[in-house]
Amino acid sequence: MKRILIANALIILTSILYGQELKISIAPTINSGLYYQFVAGSPGQHIKAGLTTSLDYLFLSDNKINFGLGCNYHFAQVEFVPNKNTADMPLHSERVNIISLRLKSLLRFKNQWYFSLDPSVDFHLNYDAEQTLDKQSGIGLSCGLGKNIQIKEAIYLNIEPRLWVHNIFSFTEQDLPYRLTALGLNLGLVFGSKSIDNK
Repeated sequence: MKRILIANALIILTSILYGQELKISIAPTINSGLYYQFVAGSPGQHIKAGLTTSLDYLFLSDNKINFGLGCNYHFAQVEFVPNKNTADMPLHSERVNIISLRLKSLLRFKNQWYFSLDPSVDFHLNYDAEQTLDKQSGIGLSCGLGKNIQIKEAIYLNIEPRLWVHNIFSFTEQDLPYRLTALGLNLGLVFGSKSIDNK
C-alpha cells in the first residue's frame, strides 16, 4: 500500500511539473546600504558578506518570455564607518533579515542562457528603530543573467550572477532612505521538463 501511494505521488508530481520549472538556489552575497545620491556628512560603509536562499516556480511556454513566482530569504550585514568630519557614530555592524515575494519574468536566449528581472515585495524582519539602516520593507527589484547546465534529463545546474536592490519604494515614510543592495552568485538546481531546452 505504501509503495502504491509513493508511486501515485511521484506520477502526480511529474504531471504537475510538466511544462513548468522549479528552482532551488543559494547565493553568497556582498552587501551595502546605499543612498543612491550624495549626502554630505553621511557615514561610510565597508562591504560585508551575506547569504540568500531562493525558491522559484516558473510557468513555461513556447514563448521566449516566461513568468513565475519566487520567494527568497536574504541575510545581510552592513558595517557603518564614522564620517571623518563628524565622527558622531562608532564603527559598528548591523544585521538585516528580509523575506521577499517576487514576480518573475524571464527572457530566454539560446543554449540555456537567460535574463531575469523580478520586482519584489520585501519584508524586513525584526527591525530595530535604533539601527542606522532604514527599515527595508517595501518594493524592491532584482535582476540576473544566468545559464542552466543539463545534468540529467529534466535536471539542470543553475549558475546566475544576481543583483538585489531593496527599499526602492518604501512602505514607511523616509526622506533619504538607505537601500540595501546585494550582489551575489546564485548556485542551484532546476527541475523541469525537457521543454525548457531552447537551442
